[in-house]
Formats: sequence, structure tokens, C-alpha cells
Amino acid sequence: MSLFNELKRRNVFRVGIGYAVAGWVLLQVVDLVLENIAAPDWVMKVFMLAVAIGFPVAVIIAWAFELTPEGIKRESEVDRTRSVTQSTGRKLDRIIIGFLALAVVFLVINPFERGDGPDSPTAVPAQTASEPAQREKSVAVLPFAFRSTNEEDAFFAEGMHDDLLTQLAKIGSLKVISRTSVMEYKDTTKKIPEIAKELGVATIVEGGVQRSGSRIRFNAQLIDAETDEHLWAETYNRELTAENLFEIQAEIARAIAQALQATLSPSEEALIDRALTNNLEAWKSYQRAVILRAALRPETIGVGISEVNHALELDPGFAAAWSLKAILLLQQYWFYDTNIATRDAAWEAIQQGRAIDPKLPELDIAEGYYYYWGFRDYEKALPFMERAAEALPNSSRAHLGKAYVLRRMGNWEGTLAALKRGSELDPRVGINHANIAETLNRLHHYEDAKLWMESSQSLDSNNPFSFTILAEISLLSSGDAKNFARFSRLYPAPNPDSQLNKWLASLYLDDFDTALQDVKDWPERYLETKDIHVTRPMLLGLTHLYAGDTDVARPLLLEAKQALETLLGQHPENYPINRSLCTITGGLGELSNAQQYCRDSLATAPKDAFLAGDFKFYAATGLALAGDSQAALELLVAMLEGKVGFSIYPIIYHPAFDGIRESPAYIKLLDKYGPTDP
Repeated sequence: MSLFNELKRRNVFRVGIGYAVAGWVLLQVVDLVLENIAAPDWVMKVFMLAVAIGFPVAVIIAWAFELTPEGIKRESEVDRTRSVTQSTGRKLDRIIIGFLALAVVFLVINPFERGDGPDSPTAVPAQTASEPAQREKSVAVLPFAFRSTNEEDAFFAEGMHDDLLTQLAKIGSLKVISRTSVMEYKDTTKKIPEIAKELGVATIVEGGVQRSGSRIRFNAQLIDAETDEHLWAETYNRELTAENLFEIQAEIARAIAQALQATLSPSEEALIDRALTNNLEAWKSYQRAVILRAALRPETIGVGISEVNHALELDPGFAAAWSLKAILLLQQYWFYDTNIATRDAAWEAIQQGRAIDPKLPELDIAEGYYYYWGFRDYEKALPFMERAAEALPNSSRAHLGKAYVLRRMGNWEGTLAALKRGSELDPRVGINHANIAETLNRLHHYEDAKLWMESSQSLDSNNPFSFTILAEISLLSSGDAKNFARFSRLYPAPNPDSQLNKWLASLYLDDFDTALQDVKDWPERYLETKDIHVTRPMLLGLTHLYAGDTDVARPLLLEAKQALETLLGQHPENYPINRSLCTITGGLGELSNAQQYCRDSLATAPKDAFLAGDFKFYAATGLALAGDSQAALELLVAMLEGKVGFSIYPIIYHPAFDGIRESPAYIKLLDKYGPTDP
């Protein structure tokens, strides 16, 4: 008898297949259980290793032994005429079918949890484009060369480059890489194929601008990255007017679409034909403001608003400039101040733009952010972001705006899909990868978060925002409080998040002297933001309280309580004030007041799925300080059981919970959710 037939007769194949299928199902169940009990990653690796080692053992046993009515015997001891291998084989067939059915159930009902499909949170970043992406109708427009030493000419070339990308972004059948990703190739010595591979496109546009008096000369060529063939080229000589600039850009956009056999819909044709302004100087000021918008610093936002105001003085009918003004004002309101007048000014700008061009997609982005940043009304914001992403299918800004709204609404699959689409369109911007890492970190997908963060750092290791995310990943994934402190302090200039994290990091390390210095260094403008409303006496009082200096802490906390209760009388629905009073009254030992303020903080908290765990955590700190360990622990369990939020480590480190650590309920919580690494 041949070896193959003998393997078949002894059911070795069936045992191998059955073991493989059963092992896969077992690993899915184990993975699901371990994820829900927050077990460390090494536990799953041990199970995988055990299953892998068991496979050859099972095959060897199937070869050497046979299951008989009398029990397991060595195959050599079984009379072939009395062998029951055929009956055993039929039983194995039924077992295999059963496990296959279970496998199908797992694949059908749990794709998102198990990481299947393109929008899985476990999908990791690719450093270069895949081959199918290379064959898309895809294009990157490199920064235009300019033949002049005049700084104004350089800015002029940048403005034309940005406008052309804006036009191409409107063509849904193309994939167009965003400006921020292509700017690194200005004056590059890299070859076209290398650039195309890094950007994930099949074609590249190169161009040059030359101004001479009142004339402009512009040349452009579309190049196949694989063959280096020129698919299209043209030179334009025109009078230098705003109308001619937009006409050139519209012609180039159509020529590229035609060369790549991309179809333009009637609505896309109309968008491409639309000129932003007929005033050249207004266009220049607008382009300066566009560049300043991306910097996202208080001083650049202010200069950007001045520039866009100048553009609107020159051309009050410049609808896109009204949209840009609204975005800049909303950036200022969300990131740096809470002045309602700033938000109202943004709404006025949106209304002015709508009166001029009601269907302008950029106004949809602005209005989406008005409801998002202005009111945290995500239900109202989403339709505007979706409409903008549909009208500007190649705008990373539109897709990222949609992603941020979905994230606040708790649509994690949609969030990751939109974040990844934005990253595909802007692949060389590290902060886009960092945003994905931040989302995965809060969803407890720590290993994937680290991979995306590594990708982000490889593109831009000095982006200040990424330091905040690196700090959070260090803390939540492994409880590395030292790196949490280190990354929090790398932020080059104070901002609300980094300032709070610095203070918390000092508390987590029991470094109370540094924590006191952190409070003294806290910029006045960041004591009151959209998320927190604290006072210096409050922060000093809590720091002294956590350090054990009760006599010093008490008068400071009483002072803070009086000031914030006065403000709360004017703004009873203010979440940050209620949150602070929850902690202050807890620190003062005022049990009933703390319980009331902590309840009110949860009742007035924004309906924000991404931060829901944070709200529970900070309410729990106040309740724990007040001595209500049961209510505090109930909130902490609810946070840990949630889909998104903090891990166990902030609970382990935060000194507010020191008073409840000996309680049986806390010990039980630590046993269930705490780290199991030796």
C-alpha cells in the first residue's frame, strides 16, 4: 500500500484538518475572552504556541495509534481485519463539519472585532503603495518650479499649485494626493518612479511658472511613473489676471482627467469651472491664509484671519474666503479660547458665504465644524461633513473632518475607514497616522496603535501633537509613567493637553515638587478651555492634598470652591466647572456636595463617545476623595468595561484613589482588570 493510501486509511489527513479547524476556532474564542478581560498580549502568544506545537503531536498520534472499541491501541497491535478506521473517519468528518460551521459563524458575525475586512482596526499601515494602488487613475502634482529669485514669485507658484490640487480634488474618478504630502518633494533629487511609489500613485504632474510683467507663462506635463512616458504636456501664455489663472487650472484639470480616462460628472464640471475671485490681490491674501491655517498656532491663526479679512475687503463676494475665515475663527474657538463672540463671528462668515455661493463644498466643511467645534453637536455636523466628502472626494480635509465627527459619535468602523482614506490621500503627513494611532489606543488595540505611531514617527518625528499621543500610548498600553512624563514634556510650547498631562505625570510619579512647579508654570489662558475650568488655587490645593499636606491644601481648596461656585451660579450647565467642583468638594471631604457635583458633571458632560470614559474617570476621582468608594468603583468598572477609554494604569497611579486601595472591591477590580505580567 502506498504511503498516501496508508495516511488516508489511518485518518491522518482527517486528524490534521480537524485539528487545524478546531485550533483556529479555539484561538478565536480565547482571543475574544482575553480581549474582554484586558489580558496582556503574551497570553495569546502562549496559546498560539501551544496550538502550533500540538499539531505535529496530533498527526504523529493519528499515525501511530488507533481508537478501537477497547480503547486506544498502537496501530501495529490492531488486526487489520477488525480495524474500525472507516467508522472513526466518519465520526471525524462530522466533527470537522461542526467546527467548520463554528468557523463560518465567527467569520460572518464578528468581522470588525476579529480584524477581518479592509476597515478593521487591526489593519496596519503600509509604507508604500500596493501594486493595485499603482494602477489606479491616480496622480500627484509636484510643487511647481519658478524661474525667479523674487520671493513673491515663489509664493505665487505655491498658490497656483494649491489651486490646481483643489480643482483636481473635485474629480471623484481620480485619486489625487494632497498638497501637504507633495510639498516635501520641492527641489527633490528623487526620481519620478521613487516619488510615485512613496505616494502610491501611477502618474506625476510636473510644472513651472514664470512671471514677466503682466504676463504669465505656465507649463505642465503628466508623466507615467512606470514608463516615464509623457501622457500630456502643454504650455500656457496668458495675461496675468485672476480669471486667467482659474481658467488655466480648469483646463489642466480637464486635460489630466482626459489623459487618465477619468469621467467628469456635470456637477464636477460646474465646480471646476467656478472661479473663486476676479481680484488677483484678494487671491494672494487668501492663499497666504490657506498656508497659515495648517500651522494651527494662536499667532498664525490671528495672522491668517487678518489676511483673509484683507481678501474680503478687496472682494466681499469671495465665498471661499468667507469659508476660510469661519474655519480660522472656529480653530481659535476650539483650541485656544472659549469666547462665544468668536463662534458667533464664524457663523456670520458662513452665512455671508452661503449668500454668495450656497453650494460651495468648503462652506459645508466650515458649517460641519461650526456644529462640531462650536456646540459639540455631532448629529448636526455629520451631514455637512458627508456632503463635503462627497463633493470633494480627494480632499483629505473633508474625509478627516468626517472621521473626527464619527469618532465623537462612537462609529469606530466608520471613523477608521475615513481616517485611513484621509491618510491615503495625504500619505506623507505623519500626524494623519498619529490620529489613527490615537483612535486605536483608546479602543485598546495597543499593538496596532504602536505600529501606526511608528509609521507616523518615520514620517515626522518632531510633530508636537504626536508627543501627546506617544505619552498616552506609553501610559495606557503598559503603564509606563516615566515615558508618559517624558513625552508630555517634549511638547515645545504649552497647550491645554500637554499642560494637564505634565501635572498628571508628576502626580503619577509621586513627584509633588515638580507637580507644584507645573501648576506655577501653567499659562493663565489654559486654565479655562473647552474641556477644563480650573484655578491655580485648586491645582495647588489638590497637589498639596495628594502630597499629604492637608493643612496647606484646605484653604486653597476652599478658595477655589468659592470662586467656581460663583461662576456655576451663572453657568449651571457648564461641565468643566461641575467637574472641578466634584474634585474640590471631594478633596474637602464634603461627601454630599461631592456626590451632587459629580452627578452633575456626568449629567452636563458632552455626549461624546470618544471621551465618555474620561468623564467617568474624573467623576470617580472626586467620589473616591470624598470617601464614596462604592460609587467611585462603579464608575471605574463602567469605564473599564466600555469599548473606548482609559486602561487600568491611570487608576493604579492616580493619588485620588489612594484612600480606597485597601477596600475589597478595589482589590477585586485590580484582580480582574489589572496587569498580569510578573
